[in-house]
Amino acid sequence: MIPGRADQVRRAATTGGLLNAELMDVLFAGCQVVRTQLVGRLVDAVFRVNADEHRRRVRCALGAVRHPRLLRRLAALPQGVLVEDPVLHSETSMLPDGIVERSEPDGVGRLLAPPVTLEAVVVPSPGPAQTRHVRVAEEFAPFVTPWVVSGDPRVDVGVYVAASVSGVGLVTRRPEPEVVLPAGPATGRGALERAWPLAEQVYDRWLATQAPLVIFDPDEPDGVALLPTS
Repeated sequence: MIPGRADQVRRAATTGGLLNAELMDVLFAGCQVVRTQLVGRLVDAVFRVNADEHRRRVRCALGAVRHPRLLRRLAALPQGVLVEDPVLHSETSMLPDGIVERSEPDGVGRLLAPPVTLEAVVVPSPGPAQTRHVRVAEEFAPFVTPWVVSGDPRVDVGVYVAASVSGVGLVTRRPEPEVVLPAGPATGRGALERAWPLAEQVYDRWLATQAPLVIFDPDEPDGVALLPTS
């Protein structure tokens, strides 16, 4: 992979963030990152793009779907299977192409899938990490692996204890990246109806960066293919 191009994609929309290419390779190899607002918090969202779903949305001229109620309804449907639901059939009659498949009189099938998989949410702390950073990261524990990345090597004992209890990972950046405390696993990551709206927010932010998607392609000269965001 060409380092300059890969780093440009990983760092899309993260100016001023603490996740550089070295730390991404250590913690989140193969992932991408954008800085965005999630549930009212400014964080670095680490994710993998669902390349097939992204390609499908490009073909349908469909971007991020930012309607939590609709996503909750769709999450309850099996993908690609028509079910009889007269209420949902009526509610989806005006949706853009590419979201659902409909048949008469009342058949509805979900075409949409989450466009990205959230791997981690990172709360940046330019100075020493504090318990408030840990509390913010902990809010995301039901959906993704939470981390706090600090620009200061000092870690208070109280912060360490709070992070270890809540499953929040701690990383310091200076002088060298160091994983002080590994993050615990997400507690409820399989809850599609809860995580999907966050995935759409991250996808929307990624699309806004106009950064291409880097994927492995053995047919390319350097083993890398770039997929456009639109």
